[in-house]
Amino acid sequence: MTDLRRILVIVSSTRTERFADHLLAWVTSRLTERGDLEVEVLDVRDVDLPLYDRPRPPAVARREYMNDAERSIGARLDAADGYLVITNEYNHGYSAGLKNLLDHFFAELEHKPVAFLGYGNVGGSRAIEQLRQVVAELSMVSVRETVHILGYQFPSVRAGGDAAREVFASLEPRLTVMVDHLLWWADALRAAREA
Repeated sequence: MTDLRRILVIVSSTRTERFADHLLAWVTSRLTERGDLEVEVLDVRDVDLPLYDRPRPPAVARREYMNDAERSIGARLDAADGYLVITNEYNHGYSAGLKNLLDHFFAELEHKPVAFLGYGNVGGSRAIEQLRQVVAELSMVSVRETVHILGYQFPSVRAGGDAAREVFASLEPRLTVMVDHLLWWADALRAAREA
């Protein structure tokens, strides 16, 4: 494949002064360095969607957008070959903002791969396991490998400098494998969609 794969990084936390911004900076710098993909960021904090209240689900009402914001987000999701979700864990689950985003769309996500970078006391594991069930219902493929930032690593990442570099260096092999598999699935599923 000669053209670059488009990966949409979705940041799920809507909190102010959020930890996700440290991870976003690291992930986007590593992805940009690769040279085999294009990176775009969709920040759930900036998404202007009402709580999902449609009479018909998006799997039936395919691309029936109710406003310009939804149409714009739909176009960005449509253009992506795959997704990397940076997910926090709230009360053993993922954020309401991310759930609302996913609930508004179906055709744009269908038959595309998604990978997860989680953070929290147990590295966002419980949020990711819930998300795997949701993306399966959206007919997406969830990449097996994940990257987890554990609660005890937060202070080092927040401190920046050598402390943060040490944490990220320990995670880079896993990030590389995860993204390699995300791209493999992006190629395979794009070929299948086009066929």
